[in-house]
Amino acid sequence: MKKGILVASFGTTFENARELNIDAIVNDVKNQYPQIPVYETYTSNRVRKVLRNKNGIYKDSVSEALEKMYQNKITDVVILVTHIIDGIESNQIKNTVKEYCDKFDSVKVSDVLLGTDADYKEVAKVVYKNLSDIVGNDKLVFMGHGTFHNADENYLRLENVLRRETKMDVYVATVNGDMKIQDVIGRIKHKEGSKRVVITPFMLVAGKHAINDMVGDEDSFKTRLEHEGFTTDCILKGLGEYSQIRDIYLEHLRKLL
Repeated sequence: MKKGILVASFGTTFENARELNIDAIVNDVKNQYPQIPVYETYTSNRVRKVLRNKNGIYKDSVSEALEKMYQNKITDVVILVTHIIDGIESNQIKNTVKEYCDKFDSVKVSDVLLGTDADYKEVAKVVYKNLSDIVGNDKLVFMGHGTFHNADENYLRLENVLRRETKMDVYVATVNGDMKIQDVIGRIKHKEGSKRVVITPFMLVAGKHAINDMVGDEDSFKTRLEHEGFTTDCILKGLGEYSQIRDIYLEHLRKLL
């Protein structure tokens, strides 16, 4: 038996975000399991193409990484999925794995970040520990990616769990899902109390969406909230920068190993 770990992320073209979030997770895995070879894949075709053409950085697709592991005589594969919800990207990983099952003795795929009830509660603990003092009695808006997959409903579940577990006035809005920022603004603009809103990504990395859609100068979460009379404080920090979030991923990996 020869085990191998494959860390699967969507990827990002932003170097700083990559180092602070994705590379941090990969390094944690290598430090935790120095005896097991660690491979990496970016599931986004667009991100891999941009990195290759503009930066000369080559990241394997899932199939390329699995083929490489096969050629290196790995017999038992464990895939650590760093995606947030079990949507389009994570299901594509599972579909690709089916094509390679006959090449390995075993292939195991971890849960996404929000895979179980316990995961939601653990994430809520991280949110409270890191953001409750910053937010205080004001409002907290998370920017999620959103998806056209039915897994998009998990963002509403996330908001409900965060509210219940942290007792904070927290909202989740997505870039591409059903929970739009305008809907969130409609829910909060007539509420009494402070007009201060803290905005931060609920994404693994603070990359393109955080820079453009969250804090950009045009039609961003920040500008829309300020247009409605709110003052905003923005935290450009991906989830991968929180060590406690990385610990949740490592626990997913530990269970499979």
